[in-house]
Amino acid sequence: MKVIQISDMHLFANDDLDIYGVKSNITFKNVMIKILDEDIQDTDMIFLTGDTSQDETPESYQKVVNHLSNLNIPVYWIPGNHDNTKQLESIFQSAKNFNRTASLILKNWNLIFLNTKIEGAEDGYLSPTELKMLKDKIASSPSEKKIAIVMHHHPAPVGTPLIDSYILRNASNFWDIVTGTKVELVICGHVHGDYQFKYNNIMIESSPATCLQWLKGTKDLRIDNKIGYKIYHFELDGYRASSKIW
Repeated sequence: MKVIQISDMHLFANDDLDIYGVKSNITFKNVMIKILDEDIQDTDMIFLTGDTSQDETPESYQKVVNHLSNLNIPVYWIPGNHDNTKQLESIFQSAKNFNRTASLILKNWNLIFLNTKIEGAEDGYLSPTELKMLKDKIASSPSEKKIAIVMHHHPAPVGTPLIDSYILRNASNFWDIVTGTKVELVICGHVHGDYQFKYNNIMIESSPATCLQWLKGTKDLRIDNKIGYKIYHFELDGYRASSKIW
């Protein structure tokens, strides 16, 4: 099962607008060109892991639909802290292949999707409802399947203080639930960088943003002017991940 993760597009209604000097609509188009040229042919599904829009307009979300709705590949999405969830739902529900779900059962894996957005804040938060859902989904997961969690905010520090200031606020509640279970992987966006590390014996993978990366290790607003996306292969004995970043 091959999955492409696309994250942190930060799109505008107007292609001429930019985020920190980067025209994010153009970089997103460039990422899509590479995906279509190199990776889409054997892809089973696409994950959009938040911060799709920067200006929260219907037009910005429609740009993603225009690129992905004709691929005949399921697209699963979650909101990020920069998204307007109502606008997101309104536009994405009109696309036949766009889906929002709490869980997805694959042949060897059970994927659980979490909403970490809290209105008016850049850091993340899992509501009591989300925490209960997570606990219930883990408890009811088929015993033979590994579990992966898909979320926008990172639940453990990546070592870049600039973005670690906007981590999942109640990460301790998250780890209390998942530690020692069949959860083997957390997939996130938000950090604007390609990270892969283990925390509490669970792998954490983040995707490069399609617009810009934060310079790894920085405390100040310093940009690594690259773009990219991430690819996952879910297999019987685990998973493989690789990033395309340039």
